[in-house]
Amino acid sequence: MQSVSVIVSVYNRLDYLRKALISIKHQSTVPAEVVISDDGSAEPIVDFVKAMAAEFPFKIKLVLQKDLGFRLARCKNNAIRAASGDFLIFWDQDVVGTRAYLETYIKNRRPHVFLVAYPVRLTEEQTRQLSDDDIKKGVFDRLLTNEDIVKIYWQYRKDRFYYYLRRFVLRSETRPKLRGGFFAAFKKDLMRVNGFDENYQGWGNEDDDLGLRLYASGVVGFNPFYDEFPVHLYHPPHHNDGKRVNQQYYTERRQAIKKGDFRAQFGLDNSLGDDPVEILEF
Repeated sequence: MQSVSVIVSVYNRLDYLRKALISIKHQSTVPAEVVISDDGSAEPIVDFVKAMAAEFPFKIKLVLQKDLGFRLARCKNNAIRAASGDFLIFWDQDVVGTRAYLETYIKNRRPHVFLVAYPVRLTEEQTRQLSDDDIKKGVFDRLLTNEDIVKIYWQYRKDRFYYYLRRFVLRSETRPKLRGGFFAAFKKDLMRVNGFDENYQGWGNEDDDLGLRLYASGVVGFNPFYDEFPVHLYHPPHHNDGKRVNQQYYTERRQAIKKGDFRAQFGLDNSLGDDPVEILEF
């Protein structure tokens, strides 16, 4: 039986991390461990995790790097390296899930497939109304609109269409796309492409790049989420008006990936940056 690790990337907003951990704790199936990977929070994350750890039925690892700017790719690679699980589920700190969201990943896992979900994105008002009781039950009906649910169903159908299009018609199709805070993959498949490309610093494109490299390596995307789904909590965006600082690099990498260059230059086996990484276990 393969072991499961949930990876939660974090930067400040510890109130959101608390909600994410409550949601993981009350899933229909819980993981063997949760790896919390911090991108240099100014808030007291060590004390926070230490105080909460006793409440949870899984092992917690806290992985720390310095705040040297937005380095989400390296932050997630730190967690992949530290994770003991064979199957890794990526669950951002601003996400909660329906009751069997985690179980859906586990039931549908298979080698050379990454699983991907599509989130309901709460408004600021919906996020304010979200209670701990909602999170524990994994039921959000009182907050969601019909439009919210229709988006989930519609994306599920689109992602299924792309999956079968690639399988039976257009082998070069690279959808469904990988969505960085809502996906899972076997650790071996991530190691094959050398994980996230740590050249991506600042907001944007590190997940698009990983998805393209997984496809190029023979790993395909699949969306099994229809009745179960993640819920993304509102917060001000990390970017400025949608500007992606990595767009030029991503455009260059797309061409190289199409030619078969699917391993990250700086990734799991050769991290970019010599600042130390600390791992604490609770």
